[in-house]
Amino acid sequence: MIYLDNAGTTRVYDEAIEAMKEVYSNTFFNPSSTYKDALAVKKLISESRAVIAQKLGCAPNEIYFTSCATESNNWALTSGFKNKRGNLVVSSGEHACVYECAKNLKNKGFDVRFAPLNSDGTVSLPALLSLVDENTCLVSVIHTSNETGVINDIESISRAVKAKNKNVIMHSDGVQAYLKTNCSVKKLGVDLYSISGHKIGAPKGIGALYVNSKIKLQPLLFGGGQESGMRSGTENVGGIVALAKATQIYAQSSSEEMLKRRDLLVNLLKEIDDVTILSESATRSHSIVTVVALNTKAEILQTMCADDGVIIGRGSACASHHSGNRVLSEMGLTQRQIDGAIRISLSPQTSDEDIRQAVRIIDKNITKLRGHNIG
Repeated sequence: MIYLDNAGTTRVYDEAIEAMKEVYSNTFFNPSSTYKDALAVKKLISESRAVIAQKLGCAPNEIYFTSCATESNNWALTSGFKNKRGNLVVSSGEHACVYECAKNLKNKGFDVRFAPLNSDGTVSLPALLSLVDENTCLVSVIHTSNETGVINDIESISRAVKAKNKNVIMHSDGVQAYLKTNCSVKKLGVDLYSISGHKIGAPKGIGALYVNSKIKLQPLLFGGGQESGMRSGTENVGGIVALAKATQIYAQSSSEEMLKRRDLLVNLLKEIDDVTILSESATRSHSIVTVVALNTKAEILQTMCADDGVIIGRGSACASHHSGNRVLSEMGLTQRQIDGAIRISLSPQTSDEDIRQAVRIIDKNITKLRGHNIG
């Protein structure tokens, strides 16, 4: 099998699995207890927190472990309002867990404003700034799009937003950006930054939220006081140590090699008739390539490729059961183009031969689909 849906999820590193096994088998004690073995588990959590903090360029006490990025993003948005007089500005290119949370807040009567996208998938900065005013509490802009791989210039966006209103809390969903582009939160100028483990070789069910120590965020869960009282509940120690281990391993991968493989993929895909690379004019992730193959149906193409041993995506896995594609539509794509949109995403383990073989199979199946007049 050639697996090219790493933006959906990744294979868990063997070393991360071993780290979890050790926790579940031997260091299984409750870190909130006060005996020696439990204190050793608490130390494991602290060491793991330091690993994540180092990669994000922040202090360990600014990292809070969560169950996933959906939880982190919901926490950020729902805590962003100081009162009902305030407003929240969100880009239209957000992952569903941000966009749907924002919609829910809007349905409850909060003032939520959605900033449009440029045709390349980046957020329109002039339009976003026009929505920010003296009552804006929080602005949320995704760092790397899960749909197209386009990278928003969060540093410039943060600077411009805070120049207009210095009190705005700046949040970014960093799930597809973590370890894959500059994710130094201090340099980016963000106050909140969400990450997820299963996009970098850690298991599902573990994520984190960076919270700038200068801002006051409301606790997410109340109870025993874990995570400095901000997110109570017995810690997922196995997931936490696995996230740290996966972070260390993924961080060693070469971005130059990833870029070469992405460019190889793009160049080979361009040789297929009526295939268009999306967001090619924008700064893009080394790992995500989204293309439109006209006169095909992405869901059928995906199934055919899977039958041939090549796994590809067709947009966010979280939204794959919905018709259409909100982000691609916001970029101005027609329904005909959206119908033929597939997402191919690489990992550090993807080889040149994987890419060549996968494109041969994709090309074969596109030709077969067009021969049957699908589209």
